[in-house]
Amino acid sequence: MEDYKKTISELIRKHMVVLGPNIALAVARKIPALKLADNGDALEIAGDPKAALAAVADAYITFAGEISVMLLGSVTGEYHGH
Repeated sequence: MEDYKKTISELIRKHMVVLGPNIALAVARKIPALKLADNGDALEIAGDPKAALAAVADAYITFAGEISVMLLGSVTGEYHGH
């Protein structure tokens, strides 16, 4: 669970740099399974942490497209070409 919190937090923080903190947090806070701090840290994950990570990634990809795919790859060490 802690690995997922760390990965989600890092993904959110990278989007905060690119999109700005208000927008990045607004997108991530639409995920009901997450409780987030104002600095982007994932404080709690309700339910399946893998599903929560996927939901955050999908939300950013839907919002910001290819830039989010590249940021996700930098966080997970993989490049997911969608």
